[in-house]
Amino acid sequence: MSKTGKYQRHVDGLRAVAVLSVVFYHFGYAAFGGGYIGVDVFFVISGYLITRVILDEIKGAGGFQFKRFYIRRMRRLFPAMLATFSSSLIVAAVLFSPEQFQKFGGSLSAAIFSVSNIFFWTESGYFDVNAHLKPLLHTWSLSVEEQFYLFWPALLWFITLKSNRQLLPLIFIMLGIASLAINYIWVLGNFDVDFSSTIFYLTPFRVFEFTIGALAIFAAPLIASKRLFQELGMSAGLLLIGYSTFAFSDKLIFPYYYALVPCLGAFFVIISKESRFIGQVLTNPVSVGIGLISYSLYLVHWPVLIFYEYYSFEPITGIEKITLLAVVASLATLMYFFVEKPFRKNAPTRTNPAPQKSFVLASLSVMAVSGLIGIQIGASSGWSWRQPNALTATTVNEGKKRRFEFTSKGCNLTRLDDPTYCDVNKSQQILVIGNSHEPDGYNAFTTVYKNNPAVNLISFGTFNRCDVQFNDSGPFSKINDRDCAQRVALLNDEVFISSLDGLIYSANIPFAKNQRMTWRILRYLKSINTNFQVVVLGGYINTRRECSELYNRFYSFNACKDPRFISYSPFNEQNNSQIKEDNEIDYLYIDKTRLLCSGGGLESCQVEAHGEPAFYDRHHLSLGFASYLGERIADVYGEALIKAGFPAPTPLVQSARKTPE
Repeated sequence: MSKTGKYQRHVDGLRAVAVLSVVFYHFGYAAFGGGYIGVDVFFVISGYLITRVILDEIKGAGGFQFKRFYIRRMRRLFPAMLATFSSSLIVAAVLFSPEQFQKFGGSLSAAIFSVSNIFFWTESGYFDVNAHLKPLLHTWSLSVEEQFYLFWPALLWFITLKSNRQLLPLIFIMLGIASLAINYIWVLGNFDVDFSSTIFYLTPFRVFEFTIGALAIFAAPLIASKRLFQELGMSAGLLLIGYSTFAFSDKLIFPYYYALVPCLGAFFVIISKESRFIGQVLTNPVSVGIGLISYSLYLVHWPVLIFYEYYSFEPITGIEKITLLAVVASLATLMYFFVEKPFRKNAPTRTNPAPQKSFVLASLSVMAVSGLIGIQIGASSGWSWRQPNALTATTVNEGKKRRFEFTSKGCNLTRLDDPTYCDVNKSQQILVIGNSHEPDGYNAFTTVYKNNPAVNLISFGTFNRCDVQFNDSGPFSKINDRDCAQRVALLNDEVFISSLDGLIYSANIPFAKNQRMTWRILRYLKSINTNFQVVVLGGYINTRRECSELYNRFYSFNACKDPRFISYSPFNEQNNSQIKEDNEIDYLYIDKTRLLCSGGGLESCQVEAHGEPAFYDRHHLSLGFASYLGERIADVYGEALIKAGFPAPTPLVQSARKTPE
């Protein structure tokens, strides 16, 4: 086992590989599609170094002191972290809209108290579009490490106190296997819809990565001074890390067993510290220098990128990326020399137990104040006084929630036996299905059949994340969360399907390739009940930025149809269908552009109705706009609905309608 005081250049070189992989991945360089594995390499390094420190101190004179260990960790991590958080707070207060600043406040408090991995897990979104509105998202990994630091020292101390030290490798292996096993159990057991986020963010699913690092302590002596094994180990390690970085993508379920590839790569690199030839990749001055500033580099790169993207409001160019990388490198270097090093220099050791009371009290005070500021930001609607003409966080959040008002009070598949919500004896039973836009269709047709005593509108509950599949018996789902399995099973219930008089399919971009499964389900349902008719609601505008954010930048909802910010234009979508299944069944297509874009072009599309924008986010219709859509459907498609076998729309009083200018 190496002595704690012996510096290992190759570990700092490995840090450089890890941090550059993450940075280039976050900056969108396509070749680094798996660059996020740099975080896993960091976990292996932490498992190795922290375990080595603890075991050496337990073995050394004076024994292990928890107080000293945690103060050293505080000096190592907190100063640079607090500098990043305070700077981010200032920039966010200047730039962010009330809604985004409110969310930032929550993430700030979570990061301060080392639970940001749990906070972002509840939001789910490391790989999604909303990740680029979260300047502290990357702190999830720091929270995982800090949670690891809470239990690992006590565990090692207890094990060495109560058992033979020689059993440690076996115990580490058992812990690692248990952690990896719960990855398998969680993924294969379908315990929750967001299982991929659960295993990505939460610490128990990552413990095996730290234990791989801990095992390197015991493996390193086995190949010490064996030159061939050292070179082979270094080569194998770098190849495994490189393969993960360039071959993996964010579509993988991670960590799962995929994480073994980069983690074993880091393991082989760590134990090959005497590699002289291949090892120069890591031990050269450039690699070591980047490794030394890797913590500061990791801290600052993501907020700089996020804040600049938010400020520019346009996709950043190649030149801008290079400039930002230079800025990030400069800031990281400054923070390393003027924040990290000064605080680390006075860390307590066995031979130099320097007084730490002032540092600890000051750190805890700053943490408490910062955490309370974050809580206050979240509780005060994002300091909306900063932007008096903007949509407040409360307005936006309530608008997003309001679109579920009808579905939460209406009939759905889990309430069929509850007459409070569902009247299955009504003469017209109409099922609404789709993806996350299913509520939009439900809201629109609630208006179409407003106060119609003959219609029972049934919400399926969306197919999203139910992982619907087909076998000889029809569609099925193994996902138990959100009643997926139960709801999908009803699509095989011939009695239920035969009781339906109509079906409404409401999805975003309904003719896209990823909707093929839904069309297959439509065809299957029609084979069971040939009498019921199908309505397909067309798509509508999709934007690259949330409509509420566009309004808060330009103070006009017309920005929500600005071609610069459009990611999907719905014109001629049926003619441009990417799937063949739509030709295999009869259906009535309701073209939203016909209803909402009077001039036949994007500039004529309506983006406001009944006092609300078309959508607060990127494409889900607000309740007010969906209600207006229902009015337009009743006006324009009323006869077509009757001809298709649907009930006649409820007559609407023209004077009561609110048509936007």
